Amino acid sequence: MRNGSDMDSSFDFCQRLTDSMDKYKAKVSATLTLMDMESNPGPGEFKTWMMALARTQVGGMDDMACLVTEMYSEIERLEKEVHGKEKEIRMLKEDMTEQGKVVKAVVVTKDKMEVKASSKEMEEKLKVAVTQFKVMDIDIGKETENRTEIIGRGLAGIKAKVRSDYQEEWAKLVDGVEVAPLVRKTAKPTGKDYYSAPLLFTVQDKTKRWRMEEILRNSRIYPGFHWPQEMMPVLKGYKTVLKDNGVNEDRTYVRIRPAERDGKVKLRADVKDKEGAGKFVAKASWEVPPLCPDIRKKANDHLKPTWASARG
Repeated sequence: MRNGSDMDSSFDFCQRLTDSMDKYKAKVSATLTLMDMESNPGPGEFKTWMMALARTQVGGMDDMACLVTEMYSEIERLEKEVHGKEKEIRMLKEDMTEQGKVVKAVVVTKDKMEVKASSKEMEEKLKVAVTQFKVMDIDIGKETENRTEIIGRGLAGIKAKVRSDYQEEWAKLVDGVEVAPLVRKTAKPTGKDYYSAPLLFTVQDKTKRWRMEEILRNSRIYPGFHWPQEMMPVLKGYKTVLKDNGVNEDRTYVRIRPAERDGKVKLRADVKDKEGAGKFVAKASWEVPPLCPDIRKKANDHLKPTWASARG
């Protein structure tokens, strides 16, 4: 858009052109009036009138030529100014594009940092989870909210089910182990007539933990892995990925667990046919996902696995 001075210049040229035309018409009109007033003009008068009209014509043409020249110069100046503005606009657009790239890079970097930090939080939770196992459906013997009573009665109930040849070893292993109920109050499991509460065992020593789980399984008490609550929707996503890649849980056992190696945790899926006596074999693994669900949405590849068959 032209600024005020450009518009004033245009109006000035229009006014000057109008004034020049009015001046030209006035001179011609005056000469014609003199001619009309003379009833019997001679050659000398005609010569004077023709000369006056000629001078008026030439003067008017000179004025018009000057105005046109000035207008052309002004148009050239305005064209140069427009080109200059176009260049400025183009440079501004380029600057905005570069700034946009910088802003995008900052946002991407910020998102990556948030994903990394949130994944680290999840990893810490998983490192705790791999030191734990839980035992479900323990007969507590009564309805109670007393934490100490739940733990005491629960341990007694487990010990009563441990095979006699493991009793002494179990007593030594469980001594000093951190045990906590996973509920505030005992309740009757569906279809059962006794009060129960799941207990969570935390055992830092890996060998000791594995031996405790082995004794329980050999005693027909089946310990389970206790996942952080934040992992539950992620596990559902993992199973969907496995299903989409041909793993049928109707015919296949699927076991997903954190696996720590060289201080780094990954999530690993092992599978085994339900028919036969085969062993679990590695199927896929995932990097630790972000803890925060909102940040997890930014990590679009957190469900993308590394397939076991693709490993070297």
